[in-house]
Amino acid sequence: TPTLAESDPARTLGEPDWVDNMENGDNWATGYSDYTDIDFEDGFLKMVAETDLDGWRLSWPYLGDFYLEAKMKSPECEGDDHFGLMFRVPANSNANKGYLFGISCDGKYNLRRWDGQVMYTAVEWSQHDAVINTGEDVFNTLGVMAKGDMLTLYINGEQVAIVGGESDYLEGSFGIFIGGTNAEEPEVWVDYVRYWIIE
Repeated sequence: TPTLAESDPARTLGEPDWVDNMENGDNWATGYSDYTDIDFEDGFLKMVAETDLDGWRLSWPYLGDFYLEAKMKSPECEGDDHFGLMFRVPANSNANKGYLFGISCDGKYNLRRWDGQVMYTAVEWSQHDAVINTGEDVFNTLGVMAKGDMLTLYINGEQVAIVGGESDYLEGSFGIFIGGTNAEEPEVWVDYVRYWIIE
């Protein structure tokens, strides 16, 4: 078990309220779509980008305030290809709104808000080589602490940004997204997703 960073919420929150170790696809919409293809094998959720646009898949829990965390890697990832967590999706039947917190293969992170037509940037792509493990086939753990309109972002347990005033979506479903045009088939493998409910 790796030593957790001092700022890592997992140090103090106790046992998570929900964990998916990706042994099967029971918690996810599986199969092919116009944007992504998803499969479950070897203890991973494996998702491949099918277009140049960001694509995502959601799980079923619907959350208000939470700490959400996912451990993931990309076996095919180059440059600004990117992947990460989507959260506070108000209606997962069409999944056309929500926040996206992601990292790129060249060591950057950002936070965006999608309203179904326009992708707004809440945190510009920012370099953080000291925290992000870069390149192919290396693990990174992304975390989001969501309390009301305050969003705190974590990478490998290190706090990298706090964003206030994000009140467009205050609850919703979560999932995984991927996007990029550099690798022939950008993909992300997710080892686990877990969350804690924040009262």
